[in-house]
Amino acid sequence: MSLLAFPSRIRARVLCDLPLAPLTTWRIGGPAQYLVHATSLRDVADTVAACRSANLPLYVLGGGSNLLVGDDGVTGVVLSLHAMKKMQAFGNKVHVEAGASLGALVTRCNQAGIGGPHGLAGIPGTLGGALAMNAGGRYAEIADFVERVVWLNPQGELESLYREEIAFGYRRSGLRFGVVIEAVLAGHRARPEELVAKSREIMKEKLAVQPYQEFSAGCCFQNPMGGSAGRLIELAGCKGMSVGGAQVSEKHGNFIVNRGNARAQEVLELMRQVTLRVQQAQGVLLKPEVQMWPARDVLANAA
Repeated sequence: MSLLAFPSRIRARVLCDLPLAPLTTWRIGGPAQYLVHATSLRDVADTVAACRSANLPLYVLGGGSNLLVGDDGVTGVVLSLHAMKKMQAFGNKVHVEAGASLGALVTRCNQAGIGGPHGLAGIPGTLGGALAMNAGGRYAEIADFVERVVWLNPQGELESLYREEIAFGYRRSGLRFGVVIEAVLAGHRARPEELVAKSREIMKEKLAVQPYQEFSAGCCFQNPMGGSAGRLIELAGCKGMSVGGAQVSEKHGNFIVNRGNARAQEVLELMRQVTLRVQQAQGVLLKPEVQMWPARDVLANAA
């Protein structure tokens, strides 16, 4: 694929061999063959069409959390939605573009007196990624508030789906293999000052137990049914384990932090060791929550 495969209107905004590490919260990863910064639905549609025509993989980048990019980067096109972050509140609803951060969404809803999304306080990432994986925590999941989602489906067709048409589950959804453009979320009316106070309480609780000041991707593993991955990792004695520059956080077992020079291969090897140790100690096989570009099998990885 050459730059000529992209429509002329966006060709000037296509970047080649751009390092992805600075665009991720882990600060890890090699370059993208091509990176496109979309600012509109047309940009997204044109990029998706170019990828389909050239038979190249498409990777969608939001805030860069919950993501491990390989040391060699990715072959294909990375589509960044970071610039698509408009929000408009009306009544008990908010219309949000896919690139808006969850932090900004919580703030806007709190200001507008829209209760519910405040339970997403402290969860990293953008709306698009959150919908694709049904991001959430003990207080809420993004699926709780979905009324309607507009996306480009895997066939490149524009669709508008209502909540009941989307297969949401624990850290998964039927939106994963397309490109989310925007959504309408619905909450309930509440006093702004009360929502702000609740959000601050949630953030205070998370700051006390999670390594927010360090480079991480959020939780590395899914919680098993009825249990806590972080607790299982701690019981298996994995806190503080390290491989190269990657370390299991001393503060929270389900976070792997980059101590400044970690490579993706080191993170993968550390995840493999943690997975095996928890399985041996607790009899539970942890499943990765973090997304990997390109896709990898943690247990098949070996340093």
